[in-house]
Amino acid sequence: MNSAPRRLDVVGSNMANSLNKAVGYYQHMAKSMTANDDTQTYLRSAITAAQMSLEQHLRGYDSFDALAFTRLAAGPWDFTGLRESESHVEGSQAAQDVVALTLLGMGLPRQPLTGKNSGQPNPAEALRLAADIVTAARTLALFRGQRANQPLGILAGEFMGYELSVRGRQYESIAQEVNTELLGHPTVSSVLSNVLGFTLNDVRAVREASTALMNDRLFGARDRLGEASKAGVPADPESFRRDINLMMNECRLFGAVSAADVADRSGVDESTVRAILDFLSTTRPVETDINPVLRFVDGELPAPWGCIADGDEYLLLNGFLSEDELRRNVERGLISAAAEKKGGAAKLWPKYDKRRAVYSESKAAELLSKLLHGDRPLWEGQKYIGPVDTRDTPSLGREADRTAVETDKYESDILFLVDGVALCVEVKAASITEKSRSGNPQRLAKDLQKTLKEGNEQADRLTRLISTNGGVWNVEGEWLDLSSASEIHSIVVMLDDMGPLSLSMNVLANEGIIESDEVPWIVSMHDLTVISRTVDHPAQFLEYLRRRRSRRLATMVDGVDELDMFMWFLTGGMYFDPDPHEIAKHMPVESPVKGSEVRRYEAQPRVRLGTLTDALDAWFYWQEALSRTEAAKPCRREQPWVEQYLSASEAAKTSGWLRFGADLVALSERAQGNIGKNLKQVRRAARGGGIERSLTTHGVSLYGSWLLTVCVAPKDASTHHLAEYMDDKQYQTQSDRAMLLLYQPDGTLIGTRYLGTPQGRTAHRDQAIEITPLTDLKMTFTQLPPSARRSTVRLRGGRGKKKRK
Repeated sequence: MNSAPRRLDVVGSNMANSLNKAVGYYQHMAKSMTANDDTQTYLRSAITAAQMSLEQHLRGYDSFDALAFTRLAAGPWDFTGLRESESHVEGSQAAQDVVALTLLGMGLPRQPLTGKNSGQPNPAEALRLAADIVTAARTLALFRGQRANQPLGILAGEFMGYELSVRGRQYESIAQEVNTELLGHPTVSSVLSNVLGFTLNDVRAVREASTALMNDRLFGARDRLGEASKAGVPADPESFRRDINLMMNECRLFGAVSAADVADRSGVDESTVRAILDFLSTTRPVETDINPVLRFVDGELPAPWGCIADGDEYLLLNGFLSEDELRRNVERGLISAAAEKKGGAAKLWPKYDKRRAVYSESKAAELLSKLLHGDRPLWEGQKYIGPVDTRDTPSLGREADRTAVETDKYESDILFLVDGVALCVEVKAASITEKSRSGNPQRLAKDLQKTLKEGNEQADRLTRLISTNGGVWNVEGEWLDLSSASEIHSIVVMLDDMGPLSLSMNVLANEGIIESDEVPWIVSMHDLTVISRTVDHPAQFLEYLRRRRSRRLATMVDGVDELDMFMWFLTGGMYFDPDPHEIAKHMPVESPVKGSEVRRYEAQPRVRLGTLTDALDAWFYWQEALSRTEAAKPCRREQPWVEQYLSASEAAKTSGWLRFGADLVALSERAQGNIGKNLKQVRRAARGGGIERSLTTHGVSLYGSWLLTVCVAPKDASTHHLAEYMDDKQYQTQSDRAMLLLYQPDGTLIGTRYLGTPQGRTAHRDQAIEITPLTDLKMTFTQLPPSARRSTVRLRGGRGKKKRK
């Protein structure tokens, strides 16, 4: 009997509108195609038709004037009120890129300066036609991937579609930080200067000077026109006419720069300025070249890409010298020079590559340390002995005969061991190649083998050794005791952006890229930085990590952006009910799993994740002075008593601060609220003095069972017996961990006691517990543990105040 198709939920701002557009597009395709039409052929025909219409629309105009005017019309010049969820392809940088590529394909037509009204193509129509090309190219990429007959074909198509349409993938401040620390390092600066003829500081000086020249010319003309309009009759009609001409007709006068002007403005030597502008520019193609628009459709965007050169004029495109593409552009230049054996580049590339790897590992350790409230790694770059065959892992224990199995030397990039939680971290600095980004499934498989597969195998090897043996042997033959690790997570940090790849864990597992039983968390350096700046409590980070690594999540969620997933978590989502059979394994009382529980578990809808980063974007834009509207930092709301515990415990680093803190964070808002309500009742009862008052609750997750006892003790009450009660209750309930929180009647948290491991079972202890006056297990577990599901909530501080001038 076939099961009913699983329901699909859409999560994200404006998702319904986006899906309706997609449905409308495919319906239009279906109506326009004949029975004999091939989908890919139809899409290429649609692209050709849109390209021809766009060329006709642009014909007769100067390329630089048209591009500068289109950029002026399209923007954005200010990020105030900008919301990704409300964006359209017509207003995207990708559409502006296609207009530029179309003009290049037309031979980059130019007109002489006349100072007369030459007019401009309608930018809205130009961008509409360009958007048709972007949309059709993205759709074509998806169909090509589906028909590639390769294990990663579909994923390669999705990745190519992402690369074609998405620009500005990093926040400016974070990209700038990484570039400064990596490209600005003395070793790398020397490499760049010797191979490319410029340094990071030179590039930034050229960008700032070029942008300043453009803004001075454009906004200077605007301001003068405004003043003249207020006066009624222009005092200088000729100046008025020139400013109108600059803004509306011959827009190259503000949109293009010369190397001499930039050198004069920046103070950088003119030859260096020219080297930078030439390196980042595209020129008029020769007639025999493939049309740039067709190259774009096949996944090839000119790279580096930032401006168009014609003689000594450089037309600045949207995204000119942007920080988020700077590292990749520099690496393209270094690789190209090494391949051409220019200036000793072949010998200097390994020098850069080594520095890039060292930096990436150091940066990942720094960010994770920040997320763990300053705790440093137990080690970095530790070499150890591991089995060649992971099935031999048990033979490398502390008391085992290591000579009986084949071993090898391995290296662990980073290991954190904090409050019983081990984070096995591998860092990959290598970039995803251009062939992979252009939709080549074989090359994508090769790249992922070298990065994700290798990184996961390294992390999983160490994870197995720790969980099985409680430690490892270093290469000097010394035993490294890691037995305090009760919970272990594997993380793979990538210097490169991964786009939809990091959210495609199910595909990667099915196709053999990820072969471990547990999936790692794969995250880019940029996204890890964002999370480290946003998370309020380490326990929240651990709970995010627990959920993020769930195979259930990997099979249930489709999306393209890690930060959408992170914001879903902050707003109370990113939760699926666990398998009731798995939960039953952690319960001390045998109880048959109800059919209704299984049906509810199996009927959970899949989720299509859309844009959820509007609030995060607004906060970053405000921090980066790109927006005039103040915005609060997004945060995950916890109930006051949980916030109190998290703040106090992480400040003192009391036992359980991280692991049990995550257990509390995992509770739903209602469950947290109920415990908080009961705590208030217990506090009121304790105000009369005499004896302490308490409540006990329990929880179960895929990371084991836990027990929480909350006790309120008046000053004259004895609390000596609480430790014994806690031990007995943990033993009785067979909980993996237990926490005691001790309060004063006024709500002050005055102490904690934590047991982080389950107690060993003995017949003598079983008999003792039988006669101990504890609530019967069947009564304790008649109700299900508190739920972890939350209703999705609006982010705190969703609307900020305007910045005062």
